[in-house]
Amino acid sequence: MKGIVFHDVEQVRLATDLPEPEIESASNDVIVKIHRAGICGSDLHPFHGKEAIKPGTILGHEFVGEIVDVGSQVDSFRTGDVVLSPFTTSCGDCYFCRHQLSSRCENWKLFGYLDPDDTHNPRCLQGAQTEYIRVTQADSTLLKLPESISLDQGILLGDNFTTGFYCASRAEIVDGGIYVVIGCGAVGLSAIAAAKFLGAKQVVAVDFVPFRRQKAEQLGATAATPDQAESIIADLAATTGQIGADAVMEAVGHPSAQELAFRLVRPGGIISSVGVHTAANFSFSPEDSYNKNITYKSGRCPVRSLLPDLLSLIDSDRLQIPDEIMISHEVPLSEGCQAFLNFADRADGYLKVLLNPLES
Repeated sequence: MKGIVFHDVEQVRLATDLPEPEIESASNDVIVKIHRAGICGSDLHPFHGKEAIKPGTILGHEFVGEIVDVGSQVDSFRTGDVVLSPFTTSCGDCYFCRHQLSSRCENWKLFGYLDPDDTHNPRCLQGAQTEYIRVTQADSTLLKLPESISLDQGILLGDNFTTGFYCASRAEIVDGGIYVVIGCGAVGLSAIAAAKFLGAKQVVAVDFVPFRRQKAEQLGATAATPDQAESIIADLAATTGQIGADAVMEAVGHPSAQELAFRLVRPGGIISSVGVHTAANFSFSPEDSYNKNITYKSGRCPVRSLLPDLLSLIDSDRLQIPDEIMISHEVPLSEGCQAFLNFADRADGYLKVLLNPLES
C-alpha cells in the first residue's frame, strides 16, 4: 500500500510497502478505501517540528471513501457505503458527545498521529494520505455522504469548512456588524462563507498572500494585508457610525495573528479562534483582556457534533460550500510529496490540495 509518511522535520516520503489496515479485535472498526484525502495546514505542525510524531506516521486526517470491510459490532454501515469522516473519532456516548462537543470526547482518537514515545498510545491512528484507512468507533464517527454532496465537498466538511463555520457561528454575527477574518486559507475562506451565510455584510479578510486575498474577494470580503487592516476597519466604522470590528475570526494559529486579532477587535467584542496554537503563552495579557472587555473563544471544532445539521443545510441547498474557490489542486497520491512541499512553501496558487489514491 502507498502512502505519504512523515520521515523527519521538513521531510516526507512516499512509502510503497505499507501494510494494509485490518479490522482489529474491538470489532467496531471499518476499513475505508480512500477516494480523496486532503492536505491540511495542521499537517504542517509536525512537518515544521512544532509537534512531535513518530517517523513512519502516515500523514493526514481528511478523507472520504468507500467502506470495504466492516467489523462484527458495526450497525450503521455496510460495505459499499460512501462515507465522510471528522478528523478525530468519537464515541457518541460520553458527556461531551451528548452535549455537542465531540472534539472533547473522552475516548477520542486522532488520525495521522503516532506517538513518538509510546507505540501503544490508544489515542493514535494512522493517517489518511494513503489508499486504505482503519476507522475505529465507526458507528459514532462516520456519516454517509449524501449523493447530492460531492467528494470534494465531503473532504471540506470533514475539517476545513466545518471548522470555519464553527468559527463564524461563535462570532455571534448580527446584522450591521463589522467582522474580520485573519488567514485566508481553506478554514479562513470557509469562515468568510459562513459569516456571509449567517448575515454578515461587512467582512474584512486579512492575509499576507495576494492569491488568497483574491479568493476572499471572490467570496464578497474586503481584502487587506495585515498592515492595511486597521485603517480599513477604521474607515468602515467611520462611514457606518460604529466603533470597530465587532468580532475577529482568527484562523491562523500563530502569535502574530492572535496579537493582530486583539488589536483589531473593538472593546466588548469577540475573538473567535480556531487556529491551532502551539505557543506557550497568549500574545496579550489578562490585564489587556480585562481592560478591553473582550470575549475570547477558542478550541478544536466539534466536527462530528455539527455535521448532521450542516449536511441537512447543504443537502437542501440552503448552504453552499465554495469548493471551486477553495480547492486549488488535485493530484494523484504518487505525486503527493511534491504537492505537500509546495503547500508547505506556500507556492503560488496553492491553497487546498486533494490527493487521489485512485489515480496512479
